[in-house]
Amino acid sequence: MHLKSLFGLLAFAVALLPISTAADDADEIDLKLFGENVIQGWDGCRFALWQNNRDPSEDRYAYVFFAPIPDGEELPGWVKIGDDVIEISRLDIGSADTGMLEPFRLYRDPDARLTVMMEILEQTRTDDGIEVTDGRLTFLRNDKFPFAIRVKGLNGCPGAGADEAAMAPASSGLSLGAPVGYDSLSAVPAPVLRAIAADAPQCEPQATAGYSSAYAINTEVTLWEVPCNLYAASGSSVFAVTWAGYPDHATILPFPAPPGMGMNDDAELLNASVDPASGSVTSYSLDSGGDCGSFSRFQLADAEGETVEFVLREFREKTLCDGVQSDPAGFPLVYQNP
Repeated sequence: MHLKSLFGLLAFAVALLPISTAADDADEIDLKLFGENVIQGWDGCRFALWQNNRDPSEDRYAYVFFAPIPDGEELPGWVKIGDDVIEISRLDIGSADTGMLEPFRLYRDPDARLTVMMEILEQTRTDDGIEVTDGRLTFLRNDKFPFAIRVKGLNGCPGAGADEAAMAPASSGLSLGAPVGYDSLSAVPAPVLRAIAADAPQCEPQATAGYSSAYAINTEVTLWEVPCNLYAASGSSVFAVTWAGYPDHATILPFPAPPGMGMNDDAELLNASVDPASGSVTSYSLDSGGDCGSFSRFQLADAEGETVEFVLREFREKTLCDGVQSDPAGFPLVYQNP
């Protein structure tokens, strides 16, 4: 039977609870959707995939694959075929090296009778974990036709983002005054240059032309953008704040890295662009060919201790250098914190 026909059978079977059509043919895998009857009320972290037109919070049967993650370590997953709940374990031990899920994973049961190929086609990082917005599982079993099903899912902890947001202090966005340009580093307060030398030593403002801007946050606090380094096709900046009541003090504001990707916070921002009305700063970094790279958007916000900080709102990345140039702001979304 052609795979297209199998998808047709699946669409018909979804209308029935439980799925029963496949059981009428001994040559087809009798895949079943499942819910609490299999996961037994597990509400902790998990790697779960469900049929793409279902929602496990609303549908009694939705899951295709479910693996609990206690203490940060993924256990073998469960699938249901006929009346049997089958445990399958990963065969590959590779890594995506990006903080995201590998595009391909392979699972097998202990008796080596069932093999499941997992394809992660689209994914994005949220506060709850890694959301799979499009994927496919293909089931292969001895003397059976392969069975493919489209899925969505989550690798993470449902509600974690909401819990963290409830516990964390509110972070209100700030707007900025109109930019005041300067054309020499002599206009930059000495405490700012000292803070750069101490906290961002890779930055070399003296090697630039010294053109940039300052922005009033309020009557007491000023945000300074200082040119940092010049490269062949781009430039970098650092940002610092000064206080009118503390003229001898300045603080460098770091830019947070997207969580879970193995990247470090950085004081130096490539190709920075400031939008004073929203208090946001965007940055992009491109490969030498200009057809791949990353894009970040940060928001200036109040922080504890009567100071301010940058909050990462959006991170996009295009890892495939395919020769097609596009606006970095349209790269695939990897992380979002609205």
